Order: sequence, then structure tokens, then C-alpha cells
Amino acid sequence: MSAQVITEAEVALGHLESLTDELRARGWAVEIAAFGDRWPSATVANPELTGLNETVIAVLDHTDRSWSFFYGWGERIAPCAEVHRTATALARVLAVRRD
Repeated sequence: MSAQVITEAEVALGHLESLTDELRARGWAVEIAAFGDRWPSATVANPELTGLNETVIAVLDHTDRSWSFFYGWGERIAPCAEVHRTATALARVLAVRRD
């Protein structure tokens, strides 16, 4: 019998793919990077101004085994189970202000 082991990086990638689906459905540009030697991340860009972007990662909290999305600078966005809430927060952060 063979067993397949799913790594934490693969679980993180799955969460990022769910977020990517939600963001792309809203018209946002998203690219996932999942190189073998680095933790998976997603770069989310405002479609109106692609230079305005943010990096997102999914991280496991080992104390309670829950997953959350974090900005690249380390601030927690929302639990991975709340993809809609995360997408809304990213849209707010990356919004183009027209005053």
C-alpha cells in the first residue's frame, strides 16, 4: 500500500489557489510562485495599476492547526477559510484612490 504525504507547502499552495480563483473572478491580476526551495506566495496586483501589488502567503498556526493568509510584511489578513473576506481586504488595500 502506498501513502501520499501532503506537505504544509502543498496545503499552503491549495489555499493560495482558492484565493486566486476568488480574486480573478473579481478582475484582479494574481500570480502564484511555488518554487521548490521557497514557501508558496501569491502576488496580487490592482488591474488598473499593476505596479500597485501585494504579496500574500498562507501560514499554519501550529498551536491550533488553523491556516491564515498574511501580507508579505507579516500582518494577518484573515483565516484561509474566509477567502471572500481576504479578497475584500486586499481590494481595499490595493484600491486606487481618485480624489
